[in-house]
Amino acid sequence: MSTNAGNSMAAIMTVLVTIVMWMTALIGAIVILAGGVELISMLSGNPISIGAVKIDDHDITLQELSAGLLGAIVVVAAVIFVCLELRKILATLTAGDPFVPDNAVRLTRIAIAIAVTQLMRYAIALVIGLSVEGAKIQLSFDLIAWASVAALFILSQVFREGTRLRDEEKMTI
Repeated sequence: MSTNAGNSMAAIMTVLVTIVMWMTALIGAIVILAGGVELISMLSGNPISIGAVKIDDHDITLQELSAGLLGAIVVVAAVIFVCLELRKILATLTAGDPFVPDNAVRLTRIAIAIAVTQLMRYAIALVIGLSVEGAKIQLSFDLIAWASVAALFILSQVFREGTRLRDEEKMTI
């Protein structure tokens, strides 16, 4: 693939990642805001009216809502973080030099962010299962997410080695 084709693909991917990031931020803000209003209504014991919408019928428990809000915050933060790291990686690709030490670190950070998100999912499920009467603890193993974590750790090592080899080659006469 030529450099121009690689740069144009990196530019397209940067736009797509940016769209995903902003859509996640927007949808996440709406969900977190709505959940926050519901939480305030539940804690105050008073219905909240916003225009024609009246919030007074709570179909979930305080623990479920709190866990859901925490989960939403974690997922939104993780997706935005991953998108920002991907944009930095794509910037090095656009510049024509993706094998820089920072990209190995970025891939490791992305892997950690996905792993933490999965672990938080388990923790939230446990908290709900243990604190809500009648709730069952249902933990599911997301093979795709954990395979992605493993693949990203492997790719970060590939980038570290690629960077080392490139630096060695530059030192060769």
